Amino acid sequence: MINKYMVINEDELTRVKLLENSIGLFSDFMGVLSDGYNPTILDIRISIDKRLNDRDRFIFPSPNSKGTEFFFTHNIEPTRKDIDKIKDRINENFLWCLDHLTAFNNAPDIFKSNYHIDNLNQLVEKVKRSIFDLIDLWILTSYEYLIDTKDGSLVRVLFIHSDNKSLILDFGNYIH
Repeated sequence: MINKYMVINEDELTRVKLLENSIGLFSDFMGVLSDGYNPTILDIRISIDKRLNDRDRFIFPSPNSKGTEFFFTHNIEPTRKDIDKIKDRINENFLWCLDHLTAFNNAPDIFKSNYHIDNLNQLVEKVKRSIFDLIDLWILTSYEYLIDTKDGSLVRVLFIHSDNKSLILDFGNYIH
């Protein structure tokens, strides 16, 4: 017997898989366009059966201090800011990444062509639509951290939570 909650969960699971694939493919595509030294990278973590906490993202074994509790509480946690208009912030973060990609790419002709820019923007809209289609089902709270690696690289880590669900998006612009 199938009830409406099973159908909703199946629909949500389909949206999660679509979103994971969309983010992965789009990040790979930006890597192809990148100059190879200063990439723009998107990453995603999703849980629809438990709420992820900040430490799930920031505390991990690492050869340097970046994955430690101390680094998190002293360098990352102070950058936290609440996000009220989540769709606006997602739009801003994608634009921020595209601006970085425009500055550091190996295919400058693409960024001189309105045709190619329009196609790239349409691709971005499809990825954003996948995010919005998932979070439109959620009652949201969201906030963001800024990780400054002190070498010119910046990563915006956006947390989007519902009751027992979480979406963590990393928007990374790296300088090497």
